[in-house]
Amino acid sequence: MVEKMRIGVVGCGNIGKVHAKAIKNLKDAELAAVSDQWRTNSESVAHEFGCAWYTDHREMMAKENLDILTVCTPSGTRLDICRAAADARVNLLIEKPLDITMKHTSQIIELAQEAGIKLGTVFQLRFMPLYSGLKKAATDGRFGRLIMGNAATICFRSKDYYLSGGWRGTRALDGGGALMNQGIHTVDLLLWIMGDVKSVFAYAGNLTHDIEVEDTVTAAVEFKNGAVGTIQATTSVYHGINKKLEIYGTDGSAIILDEDPLLWQFREDREDDSSFLHGHAPVSAISPIVEDTWAHEQAILDMMGAIAEDRQPFVSGMEGEKATELVLAIYKSAETGKRVDLPLARE
Repeated sequence: MVEKMRIGVVGCGNIGKVHAKAIKNLKDAELAAVSDQWRTNSESVAHEFGCAWYTDHREMMAKENLDILTVCTPSGTRLDICRAAADARVNLLIEKPLDITMKHTSQIIELAQEAGIKLGTVFQLRFMPLYSGLKKAATDGRFGRLIMGNAATICFRSKDYYLSGGWRGTRALDGGGALMNQGIHTVDLLLWIMGDVKSVFAYAGNLTHDIEVEDTVTAAVEFKNGAVGTIQATTSVYHGINKKLEIYGTDGSAIILDEDPLLWQFREDREDDSSFLHGHAPVSAISPIVEDTWAHEQAILDMMGAIAEDRQPFVSGMEGEKATELVLAIYKSAETGKRVDLPLARE
């Protein structure tokens, strides 16, 4: 009988509970423990899901013999946790974004490489059948020459949402607003489908919220393959559409709204398209709570497979870094009023 992989969760907020629930749903995984700097948080989640609890992630890793640590703390707090995991030789699966600066993302990747541990980033939408089908269509050349790719995350977050965590909407811990926190999922999907970006030109503003970072942003994007596109994100409109992805080419076009295909048209039809042209229940454009943990379960299963098969996770640390880099380039353009070329400096 194969032993279950022991997994710990650090950070017991909303997304930490999603990870705990996802792990409990997997027959070959064991939720060994959770950790949070606030005892009430870690004790509450441990009681709900039936595991040990800690207020120090270092102590948790020292005592629990973990195979994987999933990191669900505020985005600007990951580096020290990753350093501790690397010292303990515990594989890392980090919630998006990997981190909020290029310096820190590079350091996290280097720490994992030097320690010989696996490093994955949670961009769970890549596992959704509709988006993986979209990627396959692009890889198979069904779009022909890619011409345009647009990504939008149009949603609403209340004043109470930003007040509830203390870290939300701050530069130091959230790293950005509507784009870094909410919009980074569609940023990742756009990069995955369209390829690397050459340059961006952006506008950003704080239109309705009293926070340190943007609640609305729009950017023009030039891809390295010659295609163009746009990226938009906001938390200021009621109640929004959550996410929308548009891919246009010389031989095909697709528009995905949440997990619903509004347009799926190619010169070449395929019978197997029907196998994925339906999705799970869409994420609410109003609520930050993830109700359906299926995609997170797939991300955790993939990390378990990466360890067992000694391969890179499906969304590696280097893949996760790309989304952070593009978000930061957009912020830099909005701040300077100039076009910004990629890649960015890792300093």
